[in-house]
Amino acid sequence: MIPKILLVLSIVWLRTQTVVSQISDLRYTETEDTNDNLSNAIQFLRDFDREAAEMCNRVANSEWKFAINGTEFNQRRMREQQNLASKFECLSWRRAVSFDSSTIVDSSIRRQLGRIVQPGRCGLGEDKYGELSHVISLMKDNYNNAKICPFSGGQSTMIGSDSYRSSNYVATYSTYCDLKLEPELVRIMESSRVEPELRYYWMAWREKTGPPVKNTFMRYLDLANQAAERHGFNDAGDQMRSLYDDSEFFFSVNDLWMRIQPLYKQLVTFVRKGLVRHYGEHVVRRDGPLPAHILGNMWAQNWHSILNLIQSGPSEMPDVTGEMIRQGYTPLKMFQTAEEFFTSIGLPPMAPEFWRNSVFQKANEMYGQCTASAWDFCNKVDFRIKQCTQVTLEDFVNTHHEMTHVQYYMQYAGQPFLYREGPNPAYHEALANAISLCVGGPVHLQKLGLLSTPVSVLNGNTMINIEYLLSIALDKLPFMAYSLALEKWRWYVFEKGPVGMNARWWELRLRYQGIIPPTGRGFEHFDAGAKYHVISDQDYIKYFVATVLQFQIYSELCLASHHVGPLHTCDFYRSREAGRILSDVMQQGAALSSSQLLKLLTRGRTSQLSVEPLLDFFRPLEAWLELQNRDEPIIGWSSRMEDFALFQPLVDRYGRSSAVQPMISVLTLLMLLLYSDIQFIR
Repeated sequence: MIPKILLVLSIVWLRTQTVVSQISDLRYTETEDTNDNLSNAIQFLRDFDREAAEMCNRVANSEWKFAINGTEFNQRRMREQQNLASKFECLSWRRAVSFDSSTIVDSSIRRQLGRIVQPGRCGLGEDKYGELSHVISLMKDNYNNAKICPFSGGQSTMIGSDSYRSSNYVATYSTYCDLKLEPELVRIMESSRVEPELRYYWMAWREKTGPPVKNTFMRYLDLANQAAERHGFNDAGDQMRSLYDDSEFFFSVNDLWMRIQPLYKQLVTFVRKGLVRHYGEHVVRRDGPLPAHILGNMWAQNWHSILNLIQSGPSEMPDVTGEMIRQGYTPLKMFQTAEEFFTSIGLPPMAPEFWRNSVFQKANEMYGQCTASAWDFCNKVDFRIKQCTQVTLEDFVNTHHEMTHVQYYMQYAGQPFLYREGPNPAYHEALANAISLCVGGPVHLQKLGLLSTPVSVLNGNTMINIEYLLSIALDKLPFMAYSLALEKWRWYVFEKGPVGMNARWWELRLRYQGIIPPTGRGFEHFDAGAKYHVISDQDYIKYFVATVLQFQIYSELCLASHHVGPLHTCDFYRSREAGRILSDVMQQGAALSSSQLLKLLTRGRTSQLSVEPLLDFFRPLEAWLELQNRDEPIIGWSSRMEDFALFQPLVDRYGRSSAVQPMISVLTLLMLLLYSDIQFIR
């Protein structure tokens, strides 16, 4: 009996030891694999940091050469470098996804790997990735090469849609059909006050840019969605939203806008009153949405240029541009003044390379790209600005804006390459615009001797302050509404597909912006394609977020400078404490998440976006607008069937009456009324 028990116990003990040994071996293997995974990841990121910076430098150099001298040779070299960068991106992506991030304890290593894996389209595979790049390139080329015939007041049989032929104001055939978006069309939309001319150019631009790429855009939607799914997202819109580190981002932007909307409706009401006064009620209905073509901008996203049109009396703002010219300002002096602003708050001056390599004025006839831009050549030394600077108040503010980008580049240059940017796409613009709010204000201009008005007057709610706030509101608020409408549309077509996408575009423009097209738009149109960011696959919600964020940053810097008085009168010029906070935020780059950076900015008070500083900034203007609008029939806009009929045609694609379409249109109207604040009048 005893020997049998011993035998059984011996067998159990041996089996237990075997299992223990196997577990130990397994644990050893897992530990060994984990260590190898971590060490390989560290080595990969070390190599990536060096190689990505070198690649970035080569691309930046090629793009710079093309930007200042747009020859075919420079364009070809630029595209070669961009193609090499795309291949490097996909090679790095394939290497990064091979690591098991779940076994990596170091959060910084995991975060850097995630910044390689999360964005991009490399999951498509080489063939489809190449096709997607080609599709986007085709749309961009069509946009960049679009040219329009000049306006003529006579009847014509010019080719185009029915909307052209139905107008009495169309262009005639001309051998000089060479008007480009910049600078010609932009200037016309800003300066013309002739409604038929504005209507013509509005339609002509959309005819040239939208329909030719409509089918190409549909292929882009399909490929972008395939790529997003292979990166683990529901669709490409979901992938774009993931950059903002907010699982509820879709709803967060809605909540932010709902807080701003009452102020925006007051602005729309005041603007409409001025437009009715100039164009008459046959163009603008007294209680209706605003026609998109008479707001001083090709996309109605910025209304700043119609400020003089909507004012009921002469401007009380002094001529700052004239004063700059009288004082002998030059483009160089404007940049030197911007540098002095930053050194006054304790930030470093520009490096010698900046002054040697930047371009502040149009250099030669080949230099055709005049859009102001700041450049990081990815070598921690070479930072530049390219700007066709004129001696104007607008360009004076722009110099500070662009130099803020350079300061940001300089401050986070010590971070790993993957952290040399903001934590989300909005931060660069937000910081630059926060500085612009400071230097463009009457108080700062008075300190520089460009405004003779006493500070005591500027600190009150005088007409100078109101005009200043109104000009800022015309710049910021319509842009926010447009950004939200554009991105909501893009997210919708990524999720639901392209069917009815032009009608959906105008539904959202009406809901968020209170805008309608000046003429009927049908299924054959692709009006979203008239915006470069749509066809070039560029995120646009960043501008909405940046506008909210810039007022938060501005408010915090004003608080640090011990500002007393209305927020819009703050000037943190020469405040070292404001500069210290600004530097602390900039130095982090993307090493911290957006919420962590907001907590650092606000010294622990909040980690969330807030519109309260924006509303505080515009509070004097809002009170003034309420007074100006007290006799208006409606605050905001009401919508009638005639408004919706502009983009919900009751015929099918062959021009035949459709029995189903009226039902679809009615259902669409009901949905709009249920989910928006639009007031419906039968």
